[in-house]
Amino acid sequence: MAGGVLAVFAHPDDESLLAGGILAACAAAGRRVAIVSMTRGERGPTELPELVGWEALGGARAAELLAAAGALGASSAKCLEYRDGELADADEKQVGRVLARLLERERPELVISFSEEGLYWHPDHLAVSRFLNTSFELLGPGAPAWLYGATWPEGHAGRLVAIVRARGLPADLWGIEPDAFGAPADSITTSLDVRPFLPAKLAALRAYASQIGPSHLLSGLPDDLAEEFLGREYFVRIRPETSRTDWLAEALPERA
Repeated sequence: MAGGVLAVFAHPDDESLLAGGILAACAAAGRRVAIVSMTRGERGPTELPELVGWEALGGARAAELLAAAGALGASSAKCLEYRDGELADADEKQVGRVLARLLERERPELVISFSEEGLYWHPDHLAVSRFLNTSFELLGPGAPAWLYGATWPEGHAGRLVAIVRARGLPADLWGIEPDAFGAPADSITTSLDVRPFLPAKLAALRAYASQIGPSHLLSGLPDDLAEEFLGREYFVRIRPETSRTDWLAEALPERA
């Protein structure tokens, strides 16, 4: 089997939103794809009134992760037991050791996580990036060869929100200001056309009923906008810092 892929994110749904297309592509190519969420997302918002309390929401989101992973063709998916909203306070070396052991077990060729800004500067997202860096340092030469951060370009969310509002469609993005999303365009090293895998990505996103209610932008996103705004994925290559090749571009040659 070709080299495996490990996606490490903070909350269930991060993986599908930012990298669902490439994860589905890798799975379709016969690569082992594993997804790890550091938390169960139990303190997030939800529009489902029956999910009362952190335990109920956390359980629902963990189950949604499994459904989303199935839609993407992933081989495994699990949530670790760190507290949602408290990752930034966790002991960096301790979590780094946990992730180092995970990397040793999975032995992926490629790891995908957040880029430097954590998509929109969420403290949990930023913490995951730090923890992964620590785990790579602990493993030294035994660390995976490739590490990419998934993101959107600055202005991407703002353009999408402006269009859906003009069409009279739902425009909420988890209550986050659209201008908070994204990395500078010149920091993005890899831009991939994942439209052949957009149906799998959308199925994975729609598995998250607790997160995508009627007021959410993704709940009624028309096909043309899904293709335009979700049919391309963006990454910052973190490791190696310099390379003549690009793992992701070679795994999915359609590149901007």
